[in-house]
Amino acid sequence: MSQTSIPPEADEQRSSSAISLQNEALIWSLAPTEAYQPAPIDITVCRAVQLELEPLRWNNYELLPASVKLTNTGETVILSARWDSEQCPSLEGGPLEGRYLFSQLHFHWGLSALDGSEHTIDGYRLPLELHVIHFAERFGDQDTAQASPGGVLCLVYFFNLKSNPNRFVEPVVEALERILLPESYTKLEPFPLIDLFHAFTDEYFLYWGCTRNGPQVTPLLWLLSRTQEPLDFRQLKQFNRLLDRRMRPRCSLQPSDTARPSKGRHLFHVNPRTPMSVSTLRIEPPEKFAQTRWLVDRQPIDWSSPDACRQYVRLVREELAKKKQPPVEEDEVQCLEGGSNRSSEY
Repeated sequence: MSQTSIPPEADEQRSSSAISLQNEALIWSLAPTEAYQPAPIDITVCRAVQLELEPLRWNNYELLPASVKLTNTGETVILSARWDSEQCPSLEGGPLEGRYLFSQLHFHWGLSALDGSEHTIDGYRLPLELHVIHFAERFGDQDTAQASPGGVLCLVYFFNLKSNPNRFVEPVVEALERILLPESYTKLEPFPLIDLFHAFTDEYFLYWGCTRNGPQVTPLLWLLSRTQEPLDFRQLKQFNRLLDRRMRPRCSLQPSDTARPSKGRHLFHVNPRTPMSVSTLRIEPPEKFAQTRWLVDRQPIDWSSPDACRQYVRLVREELAKKKQPPVEEDEVQCLEGGSNRSSEY
């Protein structure tokens, strides 16, 4: 009597699917406790537990919205959009239970290019951080969803300085000139949201954590892309021109804000595909793109000077001393004249 054999490929797929379901269940079992621990955190890469999940599925992000609005709230810059009928962008798969609908996105920046992101990577910040907020469709609206663990999802993208401007972010940067005052807004020419960031299915970090706004506590599921987005320094400086409610240049990241240690909670590295040895955040300055560049608290560095790297190290040390962080050793910074071929991933 003959028996039907199962192809090895099918058996592997079944095994992988089972592992993904087990890991998804593990993630959600942590929500009742870890979702109420404070965020953002320091992403300690070497402590992240590697985890296999099914790929995220991105729906409708390439569609053109009917309208796009950019608002200076006095605290941050929010981009909201409206779509016709059932075309709202959404996410499924990965660790998610059901479908999550796009709500809004907003930016976080600092006083300098060394102090912008809310999260830190191995203790260091990047110039700009983007949050893309979604809520679970099963709750009906975000106000209802934000009361429950897993009701709200935050995608995190880090931006790093590059020699050329990011042409996809440029429509937002150009519009900042029109919303310098707090509580002001402007309409943008509609564009697909996926222009601002990439759709990742692997190579991301995951953890639970909550944010506080006065008495309101919002538990969130955080997904942080490992691959950075680019922008140049001119684009970054436009955010520093925005005014807050006291009519002062707005820094969405206050000097007292600190990322919490990730100890005491689970931090996952989902579907990793590159060695962990290249996953730490690079701290040397990006490739030269101008003779003079404002890098640290608007102090000029002349990169044509033979001691440009020493200038940079000195300024970095001064910045880190203010934060009571260990100083950067001089040999950790590569001289720009020698060039740098490192990956843009951390």
